[in-house]
Amino acid sequence: MDLWRELRAGPHPLPVLYLACDGCGQVTAHTRVQKVMSISDGTLTGSPPEAVCEACEHAQPRTVGDELPADTTVTCTGHRFRRLGFRRRRKGCGEAFVVPAAAVLVVCPWCVTRPAGPGSKPGQAT
Repeated sequence: MDLWRELRAGPHPLPVLYLACDGCGQVTAHTRVQKVMSISDGTLTGSPPEAVCEACEHAQPRTVGDELPADTTVTCTGHRFRRLGFRRRRKGCGEAFVVPAAAVLVVCPWCVTRPAGPGSKPGQAT
């Protein structure tokens, strides 16, 4: 019964952080988090979680107030994945979401495609 409810549920947005990347120096989407673990002298130690840049794969630790405020609305022109399978639907995503105006790399939280950023022409994919 839980599987049936999950298949019928609407799509849930992915939490997307827009941060000024320390690696490439641009405002990009950070959707993944990594944590480095090490073993020394028989003890396991771990670093704090680090957000990973979608553009350059640079990982940086989070700080207070590092998330940029959203101020531009973007309508996604990508296509969502089908519920069963790995192919995308023919119908466009069409979801609207807000991102910082300075973002050069935008990731749709519903279909995880990279539509055009706020500074580029509408309908142009990156």
